[in-house]
Amino acid sequence: MATAKTKAKVKTKSPAAEKAKQAIIGAVDMKDYNFYDNLSTSEERNEFSPFLLMRFTSSAQGDFDTQEWYLDRTNELVNKNYSDISKNHKALQWKLYAAVGGGAKCFHQYLAAGKKGKANKIEKLLCELHPATKLEEIKLMASLMDQADITELFDKMGFDKQQRKDYE
Repeated sequence: MATAKTKAKVKTKSPAAEKAKQAIIGAVDMKDYNFYDNLSTSEERNEFSPFLLMRFTSSAQGDFDTQEWYLDRTNELVNKNYSDISKNHKALQWKLYAAVGGGAKCFHQYLAAGKKGKANKIEKLLCELHPATKLEEIKLMASLMDQADITELFDKMGFDKQQRKDYE
């Protein structure tokens, strides 16, 4: 007996909510420490979702240094002690997000939680380069790298053809 699958309704955000999200991410990029304090209504403050913002800020697009900056700073400043301050200290949490910003606007893509799997070779190299970094973060860094970033990394490390082959 065949069962009919029902399509889940996709909840779409209003244009005002999308604009608010862009304003929040832009304020993080520009290090606007007073942004949260200047929100006038509770609806505006409700758009500040610390967990979702963490997913956005940790995934900046740009060169490898920019990506690494946002990922590292988000982990060091926002993710540490997240559960201790997330409930009652939204203003403090906002200031930590503002400290993550690089001072210039850049595109941030939302990264959904990934599936666990075997580490690929570039992840292995990143683990060797950053031994104190968590595997989840290594996987995130590797997923953000395109072939040009990998080639640039190999060039900076002075890898010859054989060494590149070991990690490709």
